[in-house]
Amino acid sequence: MFWGRDAAFWTRVTLVWLMAITVTGAAVRLTGSGLGCTDWPTCSINEELDAPGFHATIEFGNRIISGLAIIPVIAAWVAARRLNRVDLRPWFVAMVIGFLGQVLLGMLVTRTHLDPRVVLGHFLLSIVLIFIGVALDHGARTTGVKSQQATGSAPGSDPWLRTASTVAVALASAVIVLGTLVTGSGPHTGSDESGQAVPRLGLDIREITRVHSVTVWILGAVLLAIIVKARREHSPHDRGVVRAIALGAAQGGIGYLQYFTGVPVLLVGVHIAGSVLFWTALTWWFFDVRRDVGQPARAVREEVPA
Repeated sequence: MFWGRDAAFWTRVTLVWLMAITVTGAAVRLTGSGLGCTDWPTCSINEELDAPGFHATIEFGNRIISGLAIIPVIAAWVAARRLNRVDLRPWFVAMVIGFLGQVLLGMLVTRTHLDPRVVLGHFLLSIVLIFIGVALDHGARTTGVKSQQATGSAPGSDPWLRTASTVAVALASAVIVLGTLVTGSGPHTGSDESGQAVPRLGLDIREITRVHSVTVWILGAVLLAIIVKARREHSPHDRGVVRAIALGAAQGGIGYLQYFTGVPVLLVGVHIAGSVLFWTALTWWFFDVRRDVGQPARAVREEVPA
């Protein structure tokens, strides 16, 4: 049965859902629908008798999709509890706390009339939730501590690789934060032209874009160095970083294209979707080099004691 799926199925659904709503949340801003709903969470449904307009439909639809994300999380938690996967419990707790934070920030986005500091915080928390989603999905596909004790050390236990992956994720985090600062200083405010003026961060768009670009180049150099060393040492984790740098290169190309073409909405949307894919690939590799054992999880049915 559909609801009887294992934890790995539901953690994958959760991860894909989180990636999707991060992109749809950006679509709300790029379509100028950020103030499509003037209140929260009802979207003025009880106050207006007219049919909802385009912007209200986009904004409220994104709220519904975001709220429904809790369903696969609950299903994954139930399936993990059935298998007594206590190692995943902290990630489930972090996911729930993150969802509550998103609810609060979603309300503040409306109440502050799209204050860019709140909007970028909303996006960055989505990025954190994707990180947690990757941790859950990756964890659901590994055997955990018991198998490590039985099989010995993992192939991803090389200290240099663990350190390098940490540096790469830290740099990628800086790139994403700087990207939100560029967005918060750019022309896409999240509100249509008929609405009230939305404040921007006030940073010089050219200067902050240059800082963002330089950080991207540093990240690319680090990833290339990791690939070279991993292949010299015949590391089993070189493919993951190759996928990440391929996505990163595509992202860089799109970034330069949108900058030199006047930041068109379509390219901005593609750039955001690409950043989500890159972040997911990089963090998956990050957890891959830290996994306890490099083999799929065995479906050991350990019922939770009553």
